[in-house]
Amino acid sequence: MNCRRCQGCMARDHFVDLMESGGEWWTASWRCINCGYVLDPILEQNRRKQQVEMVAAPVPATALQEDLSEEELTEFDAAA
Repeated sequence: MNCRRCQGCMARDHFVDLMESGGEWWTASWRCINCGYVLDPILEQNRRKQQVEMVAAPVPATALQEDLSEEELTEFDAAA
């Protein structure tokens, strides 16, 4: 199995759940020997959720005010 990040070799490794999430304390996942990337179903779910939130995050109007004219700002505010 190859690493998604660096294409290195993945090895099966055991991890401890220190947050005691209610499940097993020990879990087995894949870890890259080269870069340390961990492939775990829960971690992948959280990574995807974070990526979607980053893509969908709105840009605050104050960040746009420097580049937009008064007319464009009025249109922007009316659309929001």
